[in-house]
Amino acid sequence: MGISYVGASEDATTMARLCHDVRQYVAAGLMVARMPGDEDLPPPLRHRLQTVEHVLEHVSEMVGDDREQEHVDPVMRSVDLTILVDECLQVFALSYDVPVDVEECGPVFGRGDPVGLRRAIGNVLDNALRAAGDQGVVHVKVSSDDHTAAVEVSDNGTGFGTVASGQGHGMSVVGTVLHDCHGRLEITSGPGPGTTVRMLIPRGRHERYRPPVRRPLGEAAS
Repeated sequence: MGISYVGASEDATTMARLCHDVRQYVAAGLMVARMPGDEDLPPPLRHRLQTVEHVLEHVSEMVGDDREQEHVDPVMRSVDLTILVDECLQVFALSYDVPVDVEECGPVFGRGDPVGLRRAIGNVLDNALRAAGDQGVVHVKVSSDDHTAAVEVSDNGTGFGTVASGQGHGMSVVGTVLHDCHGRLEITSGPGPGTTVRMLIPRGRHERYRPPVRRPLGEAAS
């Protein structure tokens, strides 16, 4: 039993050191992405730098001091899901050329861990974009009722089961994040191509709305 605890302690120490090193690289990357005079750059290049900055900020949140220990509970708060969807789509626009149809009607607030919810939405979108392939389309719907906020992602591709994944932990992360915020996950696949994933999240408190600025996913920056 003592050996198991020693092994767990060593793993935690290794992870803490790794997170420290990653934070150093992230800090350097953020400095490069925030150089004086960037406001004078051409709009496409400025947009690309802003996307890089957002990605690095998200990495910084995931490896922050409060996440180095597994027993630390996630911070639950109200978060606009439309903004999280938009941020994820901006990142995926750099690596996918798939049409994405987004259906939303203003701000939709859910209550959960913002970092975890962004990871969950990102994993579901990544799966759908890969499943859609070169000829498919992805549809995203963000909605809410009196008690629940929902992010629904549908694709008309081959489905998650036949698409090669990166590390195989994506949907496990989604399930854990939704469990932690007392939400739930629904997955529907018909006999034909296509899969629909619904992330149901407890509704959050309505806050000041910052409308997303969306760039078409298939539009390449020049």
